Amino acid sequence: MMIRLILAALLIAALPAVSELVAGERKPTGLWLTEKQGLIVDIYECGEGRLCGRTVWMKKMVGKDGAPRLDVKNPDPALRERHWCGIEVITGLAEKDGRWTGGKVYDPKTGQTFDFELNPAGERLEARGYLGVPLLGKTEVWTRAEPEGLALCYDSDQKGA
Repeated sequence: MMIRLILAALLIAALPAVSELVAGERKPTGLWLTEKQGLIVDIYECGEGRLCGRTVWMKKMVGKDGAPRLDVKNPDPALRERHWCGIEVITGLAEKDGRWTGGKVYDPKTGQTFDFELNPAGERLEARGYLGVPLLGKTEVWTRAEPEGLALCYDSDQKGA
């Protein structure tokens, strides 16, 4: 009986460390290949426990006309000359119950910003963009990216720059 009590006490004492380990494993930082395999997004910590994301690789660096893919639909005219690759497209995600919610995602194709959340699922990531109500949105499944052999267009050491 005493051994069971000691084991129970040790288990209870270890729970905080185990929960921190599990939470750390679920933090979806790193490189992610989008569902259509056209982009790699680097998700990183950007302060105050939040996550952000930046495009670091694009399958099509130029448009059909051969011109660089610039952010021409951005609502801010001062940002319309920047290339799509290297743009911070995800901001403000905060962890809540194992999910990352309350963020925003910017779509350079349309110049629109949507509400955004991430749900880590092992080596997969469910990325959901929506307007106001999560039910009215779209989910994509992203997979961990392997950058070997790819020419990344943004140095991940420049985060926040």
